[in-house]
Amino acid sequence: MNMPQLPLEPIRQAVISGEFGRAQLLWDQCAAGLAEELSIGCLSEARLSEVRELVEWSRIVVLCERAHLLDQINSLHVAGEYELPVPPPAHRMVEASF
Repeated sequence: MNMPQLPLEPIRQAVISGEFGRAQLLWDQCAAGLAEELSIGCLSEARLSEVRELVEWSRIVVLCERAHLLDQINSLHVAGEYELPVPPPAHRMVEASF
Protein backbone atom coordinates (compact mmCIF):
# COMPACT_ATOMS: atom_id res chain seq x y z
CA MET A 1 0.00 0.00 0.00
CA ASN A 2 1.64 3.22 -1.17
CA MET A 3 0.25 6.67 -0.55
CA PRO A 4 1.37 9.84 -2.34
CA GLN A 5 4.04 11.70 -0.40
CA LEU A 6 3.90 15.42 0.15
CA PRO A 7 6.77 17.09 -1.70
CA LEU A 8 9.45 18.69 0.47
CA GLU A 9 10.60 21.31 -2.05
CA PRO A 10 7.84 23.81 -1.15
CA ILE A 11 9.14 23.77 2.43
CA ARG A 12 12.67 24.51 1.19
CA GLN A 13 11.40 27.36 -1.01
CA ALA A 14 9.40 28.90 1.85
CA VAL A 15 12.41 28.79 4.17
CA ILE A 16 14.74 30.22 1.50
CA SER A 17 12.36 33.12 0.85
CA GLY A 18 11.95 33.85 4.57
CA GLU A 19 8.25 32.93 4.56
CA PHE A 20 8.51 31.20 7.92
CA GLY A 21 4.77 31.18 8.59
CA ARG A 22 4.16 29.35 5.31
CA ALA A 23 7.08 27.03 6.05
CA GLN A 24 5.53 26.19 9.44
CA LEU A 25 2.21 25.38 7.79
CA LEU A 26 3.96 23.14 5.25
CA TRP A 27 5.96 21.43 8.02
CA ASP A 28 2.71 20.76 9.89
CA GLN A 29 1.21 19.19 6.76
CA CYS A 30 4.37 17.17 6.25
CA ALA A 31 4.29 15.90 9.85
CA ALA A 32 0.66 14.86 9.46
CA GLY A 33 1.54 13.04 6.24
CA LEU A 34 4.46 11.28 7.91
CA ALA A 35 2.21 10.21 10.80
CA GLU A 36 -0.29 8.79 8.30
CA GLU A 37 2.47 7.00 6.36
CA LEU A 38 3.73 5.53 9.64
CA SER A 39 0.26 4.42 10.73
CA ILE A 40 -0.36 2.47 7.52
CA GLY A 41 3.17 1.07 7.45
CA CYS A 42 4.54 2.73 4.32
CA LEU A 43 7.07 5.14 5.86
CA SER A 44 10.44 4.22 4.39
CA GLU A 45 13.90 4.76 5.75
CA ALA A 46 14.73 6.78 2.61
CA ARG A 47 11.78 9.11 3.26
CA LEU A 48 12.83 9.60 6.89
CA SER A 49 16.37 10.37 5.78
CA GLU A 50 15.10 12.91 3.23
CA VAL A 51 12.97 14.63 5.87
CA ARG A 52 15.78 14.55 8.45
CA GLU A 53 18.14 16.28 6.00
CA LEU A 54 15.56 18.99 5.31
CA VAL A 55 14.92 19.48 9.04
CA GLU A 56 18.65 19.95 9.68
CA TRP A 57 19.04 22.30 6.70
CA SER A 58 16.00 24.32 7.81
CA ARG A 59 17.34 24.56 11.36
CA ILE A 60 20.65 25.96 10.11
CA VAL A 61 18.95 28.51 7.83
CA VAL A 62 16.62 29.68 10.59
CA LEU A 63 19.49 29.98 13.08
CA CYS A 64 21.45 32.06 10.56
CA GLU A 65 18.45 34.31 9.93
CA ARG A 66 17.92 34.70 13.67
CA ALA A 67 21.58 35.66 14.18
CA HIS A 68 21.34 38.16 11.31
CA LEU A 69 18.22 39.78 12.77
CA LEU A 70 19.74 39.92 16.27
CA ASP A 71 22.81 41.58 14.81
CA GLN A 72 20.61 44.19 13.12
CA ILE A 73 18.72 44.82 16.37
CA ASN A 74 21.97 45.14 18.31
CA SER A 75 23.37 47.55 15.70
CA LEU A 76 20.29 49.74 15.98
CA HIS A 77 20.47 49.68 19.77
CA VAL A 78 24.18 50.59 19.83
CA ALA A 79 23.67 53.32 17.24
CA GLY A 80 20.86 54.76 19.35
CA GLU A 81 23.03 54.73 22.48
CA TYR A 82 25.87 56.62 20.84
CA GLU A 83 23.93 58.89 18.53
CA LEU A 84 25.01 62.48 18.97
CA PRO A 85 22.20 64.87 19.80
CA VAL A 86 21.33 67.30 17.06
CA PRO A 87 22.19 70.81 18.19
CA PRO A 88 19.43 73.41 18.04
CA PRO A 89 19.63 75.80 15.12
CA ALA A 90 22.09 78.59 15.80
CA HIS A 91 20.82 82.15 15.96
CA ARG A 92 22.44 84.33 13.37
CA MET A 93 23.92 87.59 14.41
CA VAL A 94 23.88 88.92 10.86
CA GLU A 95 21.19 88.19 8.33
CA ALA A 96 21.46 89.04 4.70
CA SER A 97 18.84 89.04 2.01
CA PHE A 98 19.37 89.62 -1.66
